[in-house]
Amino acid sequence: MSAAALALAAAAAAFGAQTPLTVDPGPIRLTLNACVAKALKDSVPVQLAENADRAAAAALLQGYAQFLPNLEASGDYSQIRGLQNLTFAQPLIVDSRNRGYSYQLSSTLNLFNGLSDYGAFRSALGQRRAAESSLQRARQQIALDIVQAYLQVELDDEIIRYGEANLAASQQRETLLQQQTDVGERGLPDLYRQQAQTSADRSFLIDARTKRRDDLLALLRRDRYDLGRDYELAEVGLDGAAADAPQGDARALTDEALAARPDLRAAFERVRAAAGALTSARGGFFPRVDLGWTMASTSRLYDTNNVNGVDYVQGLQQPMGVQLNQYINYTVGVTATWGLFDRMSTWLSARKADQALADARLRYEDARLAVEQDVRQALGDFAAAREKLEAARAGLKSASESYEATRARYEVSASSLLDLLTAQSALLQSQAAFAQARIGLFLQARQIEFALGRTPSLDEAPR
Repeated sequence: MSAAALALAAAAAAFGAQTPLTVDPGPIRLTLNACVAKALKDSVPVQLAENADRAAAAALLQGYAQFLPNLEASGDYSQIRGLQNLTFAQPLIVDSRNRGYSYQLSSTLNLFNGLSDYGAFRSALGQRRAAESSLQRARQQIALDIVQAYLQVELDDEIIRYGEANLAASQQRETLLQQQTDVGERGLPDLYRQQAQTSADRSFLIDARTKRRDDLLALLRRDRYDLGRDYELAEVGLDGAAADAPQGDARALTDEALAARPDLRAAFERVRAAAGALTSARGGFFPRVDLGWTMASTSRLYDTNNVNGVDYVQGLQQPMGVQLNQYINYTVGVTATWGLFDRMSTWLSARKADQALADARLRYEDARLAVEQDVRQALGDFAAAREKLEAARAGLKSASESYEATRARYEVSASSLLDLLTAQSALLQSQAAFAQARIGLFLQARQIEFALGRTPSLDEAPR
């Protein structure tokens, strides 16, 4: 080997050592439980509900604080220079230059304000409890949404598998027909018909793959995964959907939902919050009684203090710090205030609060009816989904037998190509309907749990 070749080899080896090859880690495997867990932590609806809960907690803390006395502090430093004409028993001309500090501490404890603070506290407490219940319901809703989105991608995968098998069968038959047409065993119409069917099957598969891509992107967006990565989904056990569904008659399940549904509980707490707000708004009709306390002190040092030409500055003045500690004044008193006419502002606030309470009661009653509707509808949909699965299973069995029988007859020229293509299309439709029915039954079982106020239970046992 020449010296130039050795140099090139060494340079290539050195470059390879400095830039290691990037190994593709492959697609990320997602499971249903992992997707739900991540969504419960990172999804936008849950985070918005958590923000609302924190805001309600802060408002409740402020409501507690209304029962405590306030505390205010103020301080002052001042300098006075110049002439002042003061009149008491006789006019006085004061020429003074002085400086000093003063401070004041004051506190007020409300003794009675028409239960306004109590009503505000009850309103804040109801809003906090409503926010907690709304957060719980948001978690249940996002869990159900993720289950639906995840299983939609699984359904797309099954339909793609059926579509690939269907297209492979059409392509194989088209190849055979091409050969038979070349030797004169089959006519061109059959070949053209099969070519048209193959194109339709290819278009069906393209649509199925496109839908799978879009549904996967929707799932990743809900879960806030990196959309630029590759993912594969673990299969979910579906066969136990009927056994896992909540059991019981409609009345008993409705009573359970009325006691457990977080959104209904939130609506009830909003009624209590609106009642508290009405009590607070009506507080302006009553007098307000406050207990006040004040501590104040002032200090001053005089440089000059001439009164009618006579200097009254003491020879020895106490330091300002000593004065602040010595000259302290305390004031304690009770103040009663009653607004007799505030241009109907309190009246208007009370009317608005009363209307808000009536609206909250209407929403609560509507929420109760919605709970009963959700339970009965979920039970009915589950029964229909179970019947639909049995019908789809029977239809798939019949379509499979029809396709096999028609294919056997076609191979011995006892049936036409049109009959075979019709049976093949019916088989594909039955396969898709069966896959959709299996997933639909699983989702309807989860829908019953959601209607009852439960977090959907998950089973990731492989099918």
